[in-house]
Amino acid sequence: MQKYLILLIIVMGTAWSVNGQNDPHYTQFMHNKMAINPAYAGSKEVLTFTSLYRNQWSGVTGAPTTYTVSAHAPFFSNRGGAGLSFVGDQHGFYKTYNIGLNYAYRIPMKNGATFSIGMSGQIEYGKIDFTMVDPADMNDEDISMNENSRINPNFGAGFYYSHPQYYVGLSVPNFLRSTAYSNNPSQSVDINSMRTYQLMGGFMTRINHAVQFKPAMLVSYNPGAPIEVNVNASFLFMDKIWVGGSYRLGDSFDAMLQYQFNPQIRAGVAVDLTTSKLSQYSPGSFEVMLEYGLNFEGKGMNHLRYF
Repeated sequence: MQKYLILLIIVMGTAWSVNGQNDPHYTQFMHNKMAINPAYAGSKEVLTFTSLYRNQWSGVTGAPTTYTVSAHAPFFSNRGGAGLSFVGDQHGFYKTYNIGLNYAYRIPMKNGATFSIGMSGQIEYGKIDFTMVDPADMNDEDISMNENSRINPNFGAGFYYSHPQYYVGLSVPNFLRSTAYSNNPSQSVDINSMRTYQLMGGFMTRINHAVQFKPAMLVSYNPGAPIEVNVNASFLFMDKIWVGGSYRLGDSFDAMLQYQFNPQIRAGVAVDLTTSKLSQYSPGSFEVMLEYGLNFEGKGMNHLRYF
């Protein structure tokens, strides 16, 4: 177990030399990997559906709300993986919608491990709704009273290494800059102005016959934002109840609770308690998540897959 911990610390430590987050972030990131890394497609080894809704900084007008829906499955005797994802994000007076098709080439390694190389092709729709603006000067010619939108292609890539006891992944979900704009350049809004680099990792170890321990970490670097570090520690009791806590550097302490109804169905909630200056205006954020796994024969999963 010690060598797995050392490996994780070394890999994660390299992220401190690179510095963010311009994309939506998730407290339950360790259970929503398809939205972060295209190389994860097929890693559950069964057809898997995941949905997640996030309400960030509750009580703040115009604060971000995000929802994701994804499905992915292996094929070619688990040598390939394919996935489809949808991400909707709204904050302030602009909205973005992203539909992505993911592909992963999966290479079997020793000791039950798999190394995956993934790519994604995406269509992004960005819209600015200036009708939501409440300007101080109603005659301001730089503020349109119309909706402006744009459709952009984009693509991403990633690597994912999964062992029965640990995993490590590195990805860039969006390589290209995206902008929603009108004919007036002053009304343009950057949706993804710079690339975000995502480094994730985690491992699982058994404490006793009834309890397992699963820490995880996600480091996000974007040149246009401060580095974002998410550290999570979760416990699985009797293969049914997940209880965990997280810390998002300089932003929040988070609590997570999930219930494994059976090997196929898992539901969870997460609550963030804001620690930044935003705590004066919002008590925090919350998420709800649902996952369902079904194999191609329709018999469902017969054992849990932790990664």
